[in-house]
Amino acid sequence: MKPVRLSEAYQFRSDKFLPRLLYGSSHARAFLLCLEAGQRLAPRPDSEEAMCVLLDGRAELTVGKEVCEVAAGDFAAAPAGEIRGLRARERCVALWIHLSAREEADG
Repeated sequence: MKPVRLSEAYQFRSDKFLPRLLYGSSHARAFLLCLEAGQRLAPRPDSEEAMCVLLDGRAELTVGKEVCEVAAGDFAAAPAGEIRGLRARERCVALWIHLSAREEADG
């Protein structure tokens, strides 16, 4: 895989954010989330493990029943089945990684 300079991949939209898939396989997917203040990834459970690294800005991160403030440089993880979400307190960018134990079906 060719390296991606994350700062050059930032794409903001005022109407809604669109996760940008940076990498995808049967076991892992990495998304770049560029959110304007107030935009959010609504809290919901997911069948995959997730990891989040806030690259820029500030946000509220939901993991399970906890909501906490995160800032650039913070890392968090959520086990499979746990509720997780992100709401931008100011313009922010997050690297969101999903890990799955699913096996790819043989051809």
